[in-house]
Amino acid sequence: MAWFFSESIIQALQDFFPGWMEFIFKIITYLGDPIVYIVIFSIAFWVFKKRDAIISIYVLLTSSFLLFFLKVIIQKPRPNLRLVDEDGFSTPSGHAMNSTTVYGWIMLYFKKIWLYVVTPILVLLICFSRVVLGVHYLGDVIIGFLIGVALLAALYFGIPYLLKWMDNWPDWVKILAGEVYGLIVFLTTFIIGLYANWPTYDDMNNSADIVSALMLFPLFIWIENKWIKMDNENLAIESLILRILVGLVFVVGANFGLEALFSLIKVPKIISMKVYTANFFIRFARYSLVFTILALGAPLLFSRVKIFSRKREVILEDDIEDKGKPATN
Repeated sequence: MAWFFSESIIQALQDFFPGWMEFIFKIITYLGDPIVYIVIFSIAFWVFKKRDAIISIYVLLTSSFLLFFLKVIIQKPRPNLRLVDEDGFSTPSGHAMNSTTVYGWIMLYFKKIWLYVVTPILVLLICFSRVVLGVHYLGDVIIGFLIGVALLAALYFGIPYLLKWMDNWPDWVKILAGEVYGLIVFLTTFIIGLYANWPTYDDMNNSADIVSALMLFPLFIWIENKWIKMDNENLAIESLILRILVGLVFVVGANFGLEALFSLIKVPKIISMKVYTANFFIRFARYSLVFTILALGAPLLFSRVKIFSRKREVILEDDIEDKGKPATN
């Protein structure tokens, strides 16, 4: 077992691959970063089926919550051979677990042959890149992958029953259930993170992004459905492209812009609990603004400005037949 958590494997891989491959592995590992999932699900929410996009978002959030819980309980430090900056604990690998769950969910949703081929390759490459870049032990990615597979199976077979059970619930009960789930996640992650034995102040990675989404999304979904009512059906190709481009400019721009802005807030590193609390709520504010733009700001823009909601022409079979008939006088 110790062999799976040995830095000798990481060192051997780093010695084996030429230096220029480091850039390739950084690109691969980036495909498992949270911002990539935010981009994917934002696009799905704006131009695809909103309900299915929301379910997918909750799949990611549930995986992320379980991941944080396990990391803080296990509290294993990362290897010392890191080629990229990474904070937080090591076991299990978040990239391995979340990529397995999220990309696996997308694969099972669309059920396309090419996805059944590409998805496992992509997930394994992401897992492998984490070891080569020295941010995880081999054991971390194996554990993350196996937990991701188990969670994916549980969610894939369990969510349909949960949705069927919730079908007849009033809206206020659904919102309340979502908020209760968010509150449970908030209390769990905040408290165990507060008392975690973080290696350094910079390692105080936390779950404020998960909490903010789970606390806000039930209310945001209700507001969007009741008052904004963004229509994704039969969008013209130009409106579809504009939604994606403009929406991502706002969401991705807000994500990195707010990250840079909030990084200017300096928290005195004196008492670890105070540092963790400050970092938690700074990140909570940042992600709350990002999710507000994603779920309310962009849909409001898309539903009120006509250029984002143009419909494509649907030619009926009767019209085609009529056009094929010769004109009669």
